[in-house]
Amino acid sequence: MKTLVLNTLGKDYTEQITALIKDKEVEIVDTSDMKIVHCMGCNQCWLKTPGICAYKDDYEIILKKLVQADNLWIVSDTRFGFLDYKGKRLMDRIMPMLNMTIGFRDGWMRHEVRYHPLNIGLLYKGDADQAIMEDWCKRTAANIGGQSFGAIALQVKSEKCKVKSEPVVSLNNKLSHLVIINGSPRVAKFSNTDKIIHSFVKGLEEAGITWELRNLSSRKEWETAREAFLSHERILIAFPLYVECMPSMMLEFLETLPSERKQPAQLSFLLHGGMDEGNEFRFCERILQGLPAQLGCSFGGTLIHGGSFGIRTREDAVKAKIVAPYEKMGRLFAQNGNFLTPEAKKFTGPEQYPWLVRKIVSLLFLKKVNKGFEDFAKSWGCTRPLDDKPYS
Repeated sequence: MKTLVLNTLGKDYTEQITALIKDKEVEIVDTSDMKIVHCMGCNQCWLKTPGICAYKDDYEIILKKLVQADNLWIVSDTRFGFLDYKGKRLMDRIMPMLNMTIGFRDGWMRHEVRYHPLNIGLLYKGDADQAIMEDWCKRTAANIGGQSFGAIALQVKSEKCKVKSEPVVSLNNKLSHLVIINGSPRVAKFSNTDKIIHSFVKGLEEAGITWELRNLSSRKEWETAREAFLSHERILIAFPLYVECMPSMMLEFLETLPSERKQPAQLSFLLHGGMDEGNEFRFCERILQGLPAQLGCSFGGTLIHGGSFGIRTREDAVKAKIVAPYEKMGRLFAQNGNFLTPEAKKFTGPEQYPWLVRKIVSLLFLKKVNKGFEDFAKSWGCTRPLDDKPYS
């Protein structure tokens, strides 16, 4: 059994890592000086060059090692009670180890594994909640077909990052203007999140609510996004689910924000993803509930919905049907000023499909969906099977 350890903390932690992980065959890779960019969600590793990332950086070295590994440990600092962006970035880039095609595994809708299952463990620095770290390991391992080794706190801890109690704030006015931050790393032109936002704001505009949009996919907008975040009292961050939580690029942006504010603000979230079932989003929802307090804001709720794969891969008529319901939610947000409503909770849809529905979906719907992925891949010029194993 070969174990790969990806260490974002540097060589100072090598001795402690070696003492904790006593597998016979262990390779520790110090990633602190490696050039690794954020996953931008382009889907090329799934639909154009199966198994090969569009970025040609140092992560390709890691991918080739992952193909030979049975176990993976991430060594990371923590922020906001979760992994920091450097640790999360390593997991976001693991997508080439999976296929675009979907099936049911252990009763849940999952992407199919490209090579073999990976067992996942976490060594973390900081004062994060142990149960949260354990849960993330368990869910992440399940997504790649493996088992969880759990989470182990390193002895030397960073600055305290316990979740603060939510500040008691009094907003000056009813919702009249909303700052929207698109947290997707995919450029706006190809962003599913962008299309969802533009449907959502139609509902705002009907109620006379003004809005402004900043895209984190462009670092040129980070400064204006920070200014807007700090100077307005109603903020919405919209983003896609990435490996059970926020994209690492969004985490990096949040780490640049101060933890205190000069004026009260309410922070809400719009979270979407490709899978349909509500359970897929629950871990991220849990993190989001405590995040606003870390940034000096109150929590305005999280709107959750799945099924967004089709926004990019289906014909225009289907895309329109997928994003259309968000317009109604924009009207409700304009009315209530938050997502803390029964309507917003209901919008998520089923928590898990019943057994019979899973069977029907697996036999009929998923075959059609996976065939649609293959057709879309061909339109991109893909000449390899979607389950290709380029690093075998």
